[in-house]
Amino acid sequence: MESSIIEYFASGKLFNRKNNDLFGVAMDNLHCGKLFVKLFGKYYSKYRIRTEIKNKELVDKIVQQYSLNQNQIIRNDETIFNEPSQVNYKNSDIILILKKELIVKVYDSIVEIYYSSNIQDAELKKIIRMTEEFKAETEINRKFYMVQKSLNNFELTEFNVKPFAIDLSVNYNEDFKNVHNIIFNSLNTKGKNGLILLHGKFGTGKTFYIRHLINSINRKFIYFPSNMIDALNSPSFLPFISEQPNSILVMEDCENILTPRVNGAVNSIGIQNLLNLGDGLLSDALSLNVICTFNASIKRIDDAILRKGRLIARYEFKELETKKAQALANKIGKNIVIENPMTVSEIYNYDDKCFEDFSTKIGFNTL
Repeated sequence: MESSIIEYFASGKLFNRKNNDLFGVAMDNLHCGKLFVKLFGKYYSKYRIRTEIKNKELVDKIVQQYSLNQNQIIRNDETIFNEPSQVNYKNSDIILILKKELIVKVYDSIVEIYYSSNIQDAELKKIIRMTEEFKAETEINRKFYMVQKSLNNFELTEFNVKPFAIDLSVNYNEDFKNVHNIIFNSLNTKGKNGLILLHGKFGTGKTFYIRHLINSINRKFIYFPSNMIDALNSPSFLPFISEQPNSILVMEDCENILTPRVNGAVNSIGIQNLLNLGDGLLSDALSLNVICTFNASIKRIDDAILRKGRLIARYEFKELETKKAQALANKIGKNIVIENPMTVSEIYNYDDKCFEDFSTKIGFNTL
């Protein structure tokens, strides 16, 4: 960079009242493009890279490669709480004036390159390669959202899901493998709509399996608590769910809306809304899927729900067959002899004290 530019920049003359237009609404937010025009007297092109990066390592590399001095670096640092000497590079803005007509800004998960037509493509590619070199390995932080109702409005509360791995071949009977493949492939297929019915007695692994899906599929899961099932009848429900495209709606214990419709029945609107979500114009527009779990017999479910072409899959979870149950018990270190089919819950909790008279079922914390 020409010495005159460095001297001008270092003198502090850049930062005076007449140059306030270099800043954004917040006076600490320096506009990199306006800075480029002010320093070099010409307009610029901009190349933006948006990816997870190791900000500090990338900045250090650029400073080293271009032998930058402090007069060529503008920092808007944020420190880590309770550690004022530690810079939180993720939330800091750093502007690097590499040379005449070449500026790089690093912030958040973004690298911006400001350059003129005098900068060769080879130099731009060099900076892009450096960015790729310090691309961060991203950890997928799985979340699910729970629907809540406030007055007449619906809203979502976000929850983190702990990492969860399960060997389906060990925890479920052999006939579940093909059903799982259908469910998994459908939920991972763009625009594939429909309903998934998972039913069976308590402790057979329905919620266990849903937790597995949340940790395996990169889509938004929205949990609908059983005490809010009647809210499907609410006029405000469809406008709310229409704002959640490409989501998977999970409803547990939803026998009340799946039972056969009778003229004038309370659940008739709820069933119609459910069908529209899983297999209707609304579903086509929003790419929604619905997973329903229940404990009732499939014979009690409305025929409209079971119509061919409407369901992606239906599976009844049962006790593990005796050999499978014994294999699971051996695998998890339970020193027991199993002579009859058992639920996965009974096997995992075999050593726990029994409180059958006080048993409860609590959403995602159960099998």
